[in-house]
Amino acid sequence: MRVAAILLIVLCLAAVGGLGYLYIHSQLTVEAAGCIATDAVTERETFDRLKAEALGDTLVGTVFQPPKEATAENSLFYSYTLKITNHTFLKAEVIEISITPMNGDWLQTGETEAFDLKPGQSMELSATILSAKGGHQVREATVTYYFWGIPFSTKVTCK
Repeated sequence: MRVAAILLIVLCLAAVGGLGYLYIHSQLTVEAAGCIATDAVTERETFDRLKAEALGDTLVGTVFQPPKEATAENSLFYSYTLKITNHTFLKAEVIEISITPMNGDWLQTGETEAFDLKPGQSMELSATILSAKGGHQVREATVTYYFWGIPFSTKVTCK
């Protein structure tokens, strides 16, 4: 009986140690894959729709500041692409990109679906912001994700 109790304690400690190892090494690799700047004049329908949604509080995304003064002629869309690789044995769930705004950024469009990434796989995700002309395109992106319901985040500089 005593041997069985010691064996069960050792197995329990090994299981806890294994779970601890999994959580310590549970991370995604996030790399900036590029940025494409598009003049809002060439995407006027999208610009008008996003501006109306932002001013009417119906935008799926984040409004940094209301784009009341924004016109298609003085605005740019920046689309940032990130390559995300899951090196763990766990499925990464609800992956989301959030761009840190700079002065002149009006909004970030949001995704309507949650993204998951299976173990050992890679994917590319994009985030688009509407910004005033005259600024630069370098931004910091925060990627948040969950492993077994526990939140993690990684920051990367996008150029």
